[in-house]
Amino acid sequence: MNTSAPNEHVLALVNYFALLPLVYFIPDWLAPITGVNKLLHVASVLALIVPVISYLVMPTAVKLLSKKSV
Repeated sequence: MNTSAPNEHVLALVNYFALLPLVYFIPDWLAPITGVNKLLHVASVLALIVPVISYLVMPTAVKLLSKKSV
């Protein structure tokens, strides 16, 4: 079974649109929890965004966009 990977430009576009709401909303949601410590705030935001993109969004996008040929 041959599988072809999706176009890199399409994956970049999916990545962009998936990151947009995460980068917009998550910092505001975590601001009351992390307080004024900027390093803790940035580290917490990244600790949430990176796994969501790496383990949820991109694998799902690759699975949906990949073309399987027999």
